Amino acid sequence: MARRGGTSGQYGFTLIEVMVVLVVLAITASAVTFSLEGMSRRDDEREADRLRLVLEAAGERAAVRGTPIAAEFLPGRYRFSTLDTEGNWRPVTEGDSLAERMLPEGFSWLGVKLRGRPTTVEPPLVFGAEMPDFEVRLQTPEGELAYRSRPGGEVVLERIVAVEAPK
Repeated sequence: MARRGGTSGQYGFTLIEVMVVLVVLAITASAVTFSLEGMSRRDDEREADRLRLVLEAAGERAAVRGTPIAAEFLPGRYRFSTLDTEGNWRPVTEGDSLAERMLPEGFSWLGVKLRGRPTTVEPPLVFGAEMPDFEVRLQTPEGELAYRSRPGGEVVLERIVAVEAPK
């Protein structure tokens, strides 16, 4: 009996090969997702700490220059203003560390306290020759933050831990 030569006619990938590729793609996609979430969290932490630093800088600049600087906490953003020669508040312009800045997504202001009491004056926080006694609260996706002034011009950032009421 003569044997015919030729090919088997099978082309392409086996089911096992396709499944292995899909598993590798799924693992890679999940690793990228976790990495991006971690980067976003670090960016939020960096932005929260940046606000602490610019509050300190505003206090130092006002004390050194002898010119009041106001902090304004607006929906989704914050800015600093200085008094012009006519006594009007003018926002600090671009290119300055105190220029207007947008809050990251998911951040919102909860309130400002001066000397332990909520304030409704505008602007709510004015830096002068001395650092005012203030607390600024901010809601983030990770929880609530409080920025508190200390004697000597330091601003500390504290995470507020919610305490559940007993049942």
